[in-house]
Amino acid sequence: MSDGKEVEEEKVISDNLSVIYEDTDLVVYTAPNEEELKDILLDLLRKNGKMSIKDFHRYLSGLASEDKIRYALNELLKDEAVIIDRQGYFYSMELLNSGGYSPEEVGELIENQPDGENSF
Repeated sequence: MSDGKEVEEEKVISDNLSVIYEDTDLVVYTAPNEEELKDILLDLLRKNGKMSIKDFHRYLSGLASEDKIRYALNELLKDEAVIIDRQGYFYSMELLNSGGYSPEEVGELIENQPDGENSF
């Protein structure tokens, strides 16, 4: 049985995808394109606050490979839509700037960014 959080996150994912086929037992979605995948990743971050690659892959297995998830996250890092901490957790800049975290936490996250691209 899935809990409320899982159902909510499944809705975040399904809201961004097109339905190919649906009946009472099965719903088939198109795989997300790059922009849809970035939107899904940002929506998941808004719901969860922070997530690791493994967290994203757990929700998106069957829809996007780990490589595609990494590529989309790297693009979001370049666009400064997300940041990553030294433990490998991603945060939405939108959430950080909206008061979801204290100024000290935000400053520490920004200050402690890993060096170089693709460090995750």
